[in-house]
Amino acid sequence: MSVKSSQTSRWCRVLGATLVLGLSTLASAGERTLVSAKSDAEYDTLRADVIAHGGKILRELRHVRVLIVDTDKAGKAALKANAHVAGVGKDRIVRIVPDQAKEEMFGTAPRNPLLSGLSDHGSGGVVTADPAYSYPGLLWNLDRIKAPVAWPKTTGSPKVHVGVADTGLDYTHPELAGRVEKVVDFTGSEDPAICATYFGASDADWAAAYGGPADTDWNGHGSWIGGNIGAALDGVGINGIAPNVGLVALKISQWCGSAYDSEILDSFMYAADHGIDIVSISFGGYLDRTDPDQEAIYQAFVETVAYARAHGTVIVAAAGNEHLRIGSGGRVTSHGPLTVPGDPFVDYYGLYEEPGGVPGVIDVSATGNVVEAASPACPANTTGSSATCKPATDPHQPIGVGLKDQLTYYSNYGSRIDVAAPGGARKFNLPNADRGGTPGFPVTLDDGTKVWEDFSITSDWALEIPCYVGLPAPDFYPNDCYSTIQGTSMATPHASAVLALIASANPQLRHKPDQLVSRLKRGAREVHGNKMQPLSASDKSPGDRTGLACTTGFCHLGGKAIEDEEAYGAGLVDARAALQSN
Repeated sequence: MSVKSSQTSRWCRVLGATLVLGLSTLASAGERTLVSAKSDAEYDTLRADVIAHGGKILRELRHVRVLIVDTDKAGKAALKANAHVAGVGKDRIVRIVPDQAKEEMFGTAPRNPLLSGLSDHGSGGVVTADPAYSYPGLLWNLDRIKAPVAWPKTTGSPKVHVGVADTGLDYTHPELAGRVEKVVDFTGSEDPAICATYFGASDADWAAAYGGPADTDWNGHGSWIGGNIGAALDGVGINGIAPNVGLVALKISQWCGSAYDSEILDSFMYAADHGIDIVSISFGGYLDRTDPDQEAIYQAFVETVAYARAHGTVIVAAAGNEHLRIGSGGRVTSHGPLTVPGDPFVDYYGLYEEPGGVPGVIDVSATGNVVEAASPACPANTTGSSATCKPATDPHQPIGVGLKDQLTYYSNYGSRIDVAAPGGARKFNLPNADRGGTPGFPVTLDDGTKVWEDFSITSDWALEIPCYVGLPAPDFYPNDCYSTIQGTSMATPHASAVLALIASANPQLRHKPDQLVSRLKRGAREVHGNKMQPLSASDKSPGDRTGLACTTGFCHLGGKAIEDEEAYGAGLVDARAALQSN
């Protein structure tokens, strides 16, 4: 991965200090417990019982009758027996993406970390757009949702607020400086503190070491999303889809990209109680609702989302990157997830996705740019982990060559999907082990400034998302971070931003989630002819790139194409049509 040249020593220290732990390790996070009361009247009695028996209250979500309690196993058993308790569950840790998916989603070390001497470029097609829009193929995703042609109608109202529930927003980055109205840090009550306990350092530790603010984005994921939604319209670099809406950093995670379920719930409650119009979230996990503990967590999400909608806040969430079929209530109705050859397989069938699958949440799947074809022969050094060429002799070949807006190879799909948006995919829309291809510029320069994944900013303090600097001045801020990555995480802010544009152009619809979402869906463009396949249980052949055997199945794609309705829901979000919709 590349970082600002002045920060190389910082990056090396991080790589040396970070021990990447699996989800099984994170799952052992002590006895941090979610407890829900049976009724509003019983909440205070339950709270008093917890204190009387020596429990430590870490967080309160009074409006949905939930307490987060630090207790031991005996205390947890006592809570389950308490007459005032409706449910008890472990306050789990969820992540942006699993460790095994990091290379798939965020890429590897770039071949050209510092860029210079790029060829000249033409002028932008829309005079209000920032210079990045004139680079051929760079911001394909915003063109695909018709954002530039919607801007004459509105670039967003500062009265409309979007909360980014994520790793924070880098308000020191010039693309976000002055755009972030408030930082609400939910990580201060973590006990145990996730990043410090399981990854060896907190955001405050990095701030002390390198001088940045402790409440900025030390991961980079949140700032990518914030930039996609609302980066400044300032004549430099990029601007967001809704560059004049208000941004609020709902910081639910520090640099390691992990959060307690209770932090997510608390961010939703905060947004609802403080008039935030839309919350964009790309964290989540899966729950076994046959387990009473996990059912308690699911019900807490159901009640919190209902509370948010009743108070005028729309929750927009990533559908997930496991290439699973998601049905009613978020139930997984296919076998999977997508598995890297050589890794163990754990079936998610019958689990429930949260928060994306929870009733009332807008669940967003991811589409790609265009599927590229394989070649009869490939030059040397073009077929590695960031392949710009794919041999036609590979057993696993691109599906739907030449087609735009195909469901991505990683995106979840199914009847639960509400809308689709560009999340990007590697050049050949195949898993990386099958030589899925490059993210595009600036990871590789072979194809000019074309991008197959999605381009935005990232935090200047990013420790996890690759940071690319040296992009040509004055078109870009040359000493600040930009990045090209993929995921349903990247699709989600497109939908969030279009909702913000709808609310901006139609102030009478603010805080009316049903009407806003109806506009979003009515304006969505129907996409026909999806060729993307589900996961194959029977294809156990080795990965084309790694040569590692897939002994478990579910490493490759195969079978009948996923139906259009299950790939796209109501369709691909369209800013222009949504603003014209009645």
